[in-house]
Amino acid sequence: MSHKMKNRPAIFIDMKKSRIRIHKCTLELLGNPSYIQLLVNPSAQTIAIKRTTGSDYLSHKIHDKCCELYSRNFLRALRSASSGWNEQEAYRIYGTLIESCQLIQFSMEDSIRVNNLHKGVPTNVQNDDS
Repeated sequence: MSHKMKNRPAIFIDMKKSRIRIHKCTLELLGNPSYIQLLVNPSAQTIAIKRTTGSDYLSHKIHDKCCELYSRNFLRALRSASSGWNEQEAYRIYGTLIESCQLIQFSMEDSIRVNNLHKGVPTNVQNDDS
């Protein structure tokens, strides 16, 4: 993977395991928050991660420098909003930082299907370092 791609905010969504992994770089771009909020706009097919406080009942506590969340209901909602996501697949999405709103936005239309994971390295995604 190129250095440029490593520094882009990204999330990994594993539909089969009902898992959302928020990459370390994504949290760093938000200033390593203690709490985040996941937002979805089904009509625009976007997901956002927003820096927030613990007083927001929709917030998720960040315990480490990376974050994994599990929610079947949330991923079902994403799948119904997406155009063609499969419940047995995993997807990576690179996002855009919107500093003025303290959030990172991800377009579901820009998702990259990641399949056949072997030791965390997808076999169908081309390596930019080669």
